Amino acid sequence: MCDYCILENASRHISNTYNINISALKNTLNNSNKIYRIDFTGGEPFLVPNMVELCIELTKKHFIVFNTNLTSKKVKEFAEKINPERVSFIIASCHIKELERLNLLSRYIDNFLLCKNRGFNIWAIEVGYPPLLKEVDKYKKKILEKGIYLTFCPYMGRYKGKFYPDSYSEKEVKIFGLEEFNFNQHYPHGQFCNVGYNVGLVKQNGDISYCIAINKSLGNIYEGIKFKDKLIRCPSKFCNCPVNMNDPYLFRKAISEVGSYDAEWIQPFKNTIKDFTKILLYKYLTDNTRKLLIEIFMRNKFFRKYLFKHWI
Repeated sequence: MCDYCILENASRHISNTYNINISALKNTLNNSNKIYRIDFTGGEPFLVPNMVELCIELTKKHFIVFNTNLTSKKVKEFAEKINPERVSFIIASCHIKELERLNLLSRYIDNFLLCKNRGFNIWAIEVGYPPLLKEVDKYKKKILEKGIYLTFCPYMGRYKGKFYPDSYSEKEVKIFGLEEFNFNQHYPHGQFCNVGYNVGLVKQNGDISYCIAINKSLGNIYEGIKFKDKLIRCPSKFCNCPVNMNDPYLFRKAISEVGSYDAEWIQPFKNTIKDFTKILLYKYLTDNTRKLLIEIFMRNKFFRKYLFKHWI
């Protein structure tokens, strides 16, 4: 329910969570004869009923990453049963306004310190949402008093007619501590990318695609993974999570293995329309107009199904 959630009104329609077929997933990973780093993000990964059991099995051979709001009652079980050496890192999403509103801040802090004391590499990260500018120091101090260092990541979206992260002033960048972020990496059109080669995006039904912007299939986690043998050139004008920034190791590994000369250009028509629509929604429309359009789309069964299948 955060104001800056990328799902906005669509989030209220996502209510079902499913057990992951652990046995079938393990068979697929073992048959591929590779070691994986599996990133669980959200929504909230701890809403998956058998998430802890899944992590126990995965970390016997593979590595995991978590992006969680750290408020689930399963966090304690996770911290006690999972080997910290098999967890690359945990991003503890500190949505501090919602934590305060729901009286969950103390639970967040307790779970953070539990994971930290158990030896997990854990970071407290809040979104650099413009309305928080005047309270950054207050919240940093409040969290630091509990032994937690709070950092900020760039907000990506629209606020009061401005598109972020482009619209941050130098002063705002300094307040949020975003000086080291390379905002240009979020505009990767035409640049080399290793999605499809050694990175894939898994949807809730198990289908694997290149990434959010490229809906080309790489198989299914319950049936088999079919990575491609070359890099691509990114078709997106704007990317929330460029792989070369979020996982530079896998990017460098891909470049060293196949080089960059035979990269595939991917610019399907539907991606062009998708990019245009996103720019229209988030850069030019007012907040109220955008929310109204999304609500109209969500009332229509066909459009809602299309939205969940191709955009989320």
